[in-house]
Amino acid sequence: MRFQDIVRTVIYTAITFIATAILVVETPATGGYFNLGEASIYVIASISNPIVAAIASGLGPAIADIVLGYGYFAPATFAIKFCEGFIVSKLISKVRATSKGRIINVAVVILGVILALAIALPIAFYRGEEHLSIELGWIHVSGTPMSVPYLYLALPSYIWIVIAIAVIVMSIAVTCIARLKPYVLPMILGGMVMVLGYFLYEYFVSNPLILGKEPIAALAEVPINIGQFSAGVVIAYPVVQFIERAKGVRGKGSEGRG
Repeated sequence: MRFQDIVRTVIYTAITFIATAILVVETPATGGYFNLGEASIYVIASISNPIVAAIASGLGPAIADIVLGYGYFAPATFAIKFCEGFIVSKLISKVRATSKGRIINVAVVILGVILALAIALPIAFYRGEEHLSIELGWIHVSGTPMSVPYLYLALPSYIWIVIAIAVIVMSIAVTCIARLKPYVLPMILGGMVMVLGYFLYEYFVSNPLILGKEPIAALAEVPINIGQFSAGVVIAYPVVQFIERAKGVRGKGSEGRG
């Protein structure tokens, strides 16, 4: 890695750390939290090479986990968001260089099906209580305790099946909608990897082995993480567009001066 890349990695790591830590909304069911870090990951992935993007995407949020008191997520966060940053950066570079849109479309749909199966299959073997309720409880927003209503986990099985089907439908829909916005698909694909990664970690590791929660509680964070990467795409895409236009204007200006 060149010295220039090392400097960029340090700067980008600081950015992803700040973006992750600036807004933290606790998820009581899984001991995790909602944040805006995905937006910074997608922007950085669009302006740097895959290795720089991967390291900054993994390291910044992992440090945020440790600082914010979610250290049990830090190893998984580094691995999951390392992959997320690498995938988004690599795919954006492919979209720029060649017409790989159809391949990415297929990948989004396939990953959507895998994510849907990850949601639906545990339900087939789950025999716990099933009811829908809203409870008033304390959560933390950026370190400040707030009493707010939150959705209790024990949703009926059919609701999770509906969510699983919705994920498949969404993955197909975005491949159609995003044809005019090619950078959206790499961001969504990276986001789906993040959702699947955290679900598997919470289901097999953090919930049963660290927090003493039911593995099935990992399902509670799936819609939250989908919302997290969706917010990241909504924030990051116009920023990436602005950067692209700025580069184009600067390039034309340089040619004119030459």
